[in-house]
Amino acid sequence: MASIKKRAVALLLAVCMAATLGLVGCGTGGNPINSVSNAIAQMIEGDVTGQAGKEYATKWFTFTVNTMGTGTSFAGYEAASGNKLVLANITITNTFGSPQPFGTYDWLVDDGSLANPYWPMAPLNSNMMPENYMLNDGETVNYDVLVEYPANMSNPNFMYIEVDEEGNTFTTFKIPIV
Repeated sequence: MASIKKRAVALLLAVCMAATLGLVGCGTGGNPINSVSNAIAQMIEGDVTGQAGKEYATKWFTFTVNTMGTGTSFAGYEAASGNKLVLANITITNTFGSPQPFGTYDWLVDDGSLANPYWPMAPLNSNMMPENYMLNDGETVNYDVLVEYPANMSNPNFMYIEVDEEGNTFTTFKIPIV
């Protein structure tokens, strides 16, 4: 009986080591530290309050909100009275392993109390994120996203909510708009 237990423990240990080595080999660039940290980041669920300039990993892609600023006008567009604009510059890299759809529908502004959050505007110039586009595996893009929201909104956040094709919600990434 002790021999069977020893074999089971040895088999379990071998499986764990193989899984760990598999994680180290994942990712781009072959950097084991980045690969493991990306794999761990992808397993995080719940709310992540982030900051501009930091890279975050989702199930499908990595992204960095490079810069984020507010105002009342952009590229000839004026916010309605009582509203503000937030402009975020975002870099996205598809890490899923196959082409994936992306678009402005991935981003929103909310303060946690809205039944209907505020979504990005249609592109005003070629630097702005298209409403829909495909990104090949490993491909990186950089776009601006513009959202109009009420100036009196308390604690607004620029957000991405990780939702799969079955409607399962994973991580909510939010960056406070200051």
